Amino acid sequence: MFELVKNNLYIGLIIKNYKLMCHLLGQEEKTGNAKKAQQKEWKRFFNYEKQGQKYIIIEIYAEPLHKIDGRENNNGIYNTYIEKLILDLLVQKYQFKNEDKRKIYLSKDKMLLSLNMVNINYHFVKYNVANTANFIKVDSDNIKEFYNINNRNFNDTVERALNRLSNKFLVNWKLTQTIATTNEDISVIFNKSKEELELKEIHRDATDEERVNILMQELNVAKQMGFEKKSDIFLCGRYLEFTGKVCKNLQKEGYNILYYYNSYDIIFHEEVIKELDKISKYILEYEERQNVKVTLNGIISNQIIKNTENRHNEAKKELPSVRFGKRRVDKYDYKQMQLIRRSDDSYITDTNKIINTVINYQTKNLILDIIKYNQKETEKMEQQLEELFYGDDE
Repeated sequence: MFELVKNNLYIGLIIKNYKLMCHLLGQEEKTGNAKKAQQKEWKRFFNYEKQGQKYIIIEIYAEPLHKIDGRENNNGIYNTYIEKLILDLLVQKYQFKNEDKRKIYLSKDKMLLSLNMVNINYHFVKYNVANTANFIKVDSDNIKEFYNINNRNFNDTVERALNRLSNKFLVNWKLTQTIATTNEDISVIFNKSKEELELKEIHRDATDEERVNILMQELNVAKQMGFEKKSDIFLCGRYLEFTGKVCKNLQKEGYNILYYYNSYDIIFHEEVIKELDKISKYILEYEERQNVKVTLNGIISNQIIKNTENRHNEAKKELPSVRFGKRRVDKYDYKQMQLIRRSDDSYITDTNKIINTVINYQTKNLILDIIKYNQKETEKMEQQLEELFYGDDE
């Protein structure tokens, strides 16, 4: 089937209905659960969006994704891939960095990127939801929910893998608050322009004193911004603004802190090399043709879509009972608004677009494209406003 996909399909192709799709792929038409299973199988080879009966091809994979089959132990192989890639990171550090100190120090998002669980756009989009929503034409609330659910799941997955490696006496790890400080005195930062500064960033654990003062300034800034919870700041897309104000306050108090974040602090020893060899043999026996990172990325994408479809179907079932007896939509009823959004077909379409933007390993760096697009949109809006107010003046 993969040969037919490569020969008959291309990105941007619009196929008018299911019957024609089956014809192009050399498959029989099916109904019910058999049809759902068939369409699920297609997504191992290419990705598409549905518009009514039409199929729009948005991606064709270089290699088929790992087959997700409920009869096999997907959690087991998924976990093994994660462990293999973490061990690979450690071994690279040990073998190629020539450092006596066997230690990995990575932020949470950099860890996800290093494991190929997300792509280069993931961190940027997390803090630029509105601009990304404009660029890829999706509901910004769907992006916020995507991160709220999946970011937590990703971090939990990594930490469970670290715990398993710790249980094997291979690593010792902890989550730590990290600060980026600088070689310059803090007073110099205020007395020079950004262009004049040549800052060398130094990353280290925050001291107890720094942690207390970060916490106090977070509380003060949150109150000034009108927020009670950190999660609300993140969901409103103002987290970078929030941490920026916190750091400015800290700098005014004499703390040399450019920014701060949470990191994985991992210590290991040379026995990881033996463990990596053992796991690598297991994976090659299990699936010889697939690159581990590519396979893991595909498993994650498929699992997110599966979970999204489940939420979509549950919302369609639940929505009628929630809206029973109500004559109009109550925009202040969070539960009702969530069910309306999830039950819409665009919920699945949007999730596919988000996956393609921040998860798919083949997607290029879109950061500059997103920034430039929104700059043009802002300029266009300003021009329209200017024409509206001053266009008739001669």
